[in-house]
Amino acid sequence: METAAAKSKFRSKPAAIRYVMEHLAAIDDGKAQSFDFISTADVGGFCNAVGFADSWAGKTYDVIAPPASSLKVNLVPEDQAKIILEIVVKMVREDHFTSRDGTPFDKTILNDFIATSRKGFAGKPTLGHMWEWQYALAVELEHGRTRGTNVTNNHPLLTGLVVMAHLLEDTLYYARLLNMELEGELTNAILAKKPAKDIADLARRHQIAKVYLGRRLEEKLTDDFDIPG
Repeated sequence: METAAAKSKFRSKPAAIRYVMEHLAAIDDGKAQSFDFISTADVGGFCNAVGFADSWAGKTYDVIAPPASSLKVNLVPEDQAKIILEIVVKMVREDHFTSRDGTPFDKTILNDFIATSRKGFAGKPTLGHMWEWQYALAVELEHGRTRGTNVTNNHPLLTGLVVMAHLLEDTLYYARLLNMELEGELTNAILAKKPAKDIADLARRHQIAKVYLGRRLEEKLTDDFDIPG
């Protein structure tokens, strides 16, 4: 029998987010829980509740995040990526995340992507790399309905949480991944003796990714300071 809470889960954006987080918290506590929040119907309901113009329910990776930019890599549309970032930043602010080993959760984990401002976030600068966040979300959509190893069923919030898990390993995880993937494509194209124009295009894209990673590394070396006042 459906509970009143379940009936109202998509009544509003906060209700939709709370429904998912309560289920995840219960699972983390070792309680038996239904995974209905990642059903195709619920993914669609969540997308609608948080303000997506188009649902991710039942769609493939390339449809949700088509190739874009001069690098021709898949990107989640900026408006949807901003909504997901807003949700997870609010969750960080409200202390939804805790470390099992007792170490403090790094509240600045998303600062590379939050829009730049004088205030920053959690006492550290914000860098505004929305493009990289769009790429990161697109990468983790591979854990959805496309590759046959469906874990998230394209749920936007779960996709964002997978991104956060990798960022906790390395805040430059996706800048490094972009460089690595394009280097791999270039190497494979050379080995396969692809047409010269294809190899040249891949070499150009890889060079852009290398420069981008270099700039991000330089940025990391110079942003280790507290925001005054």
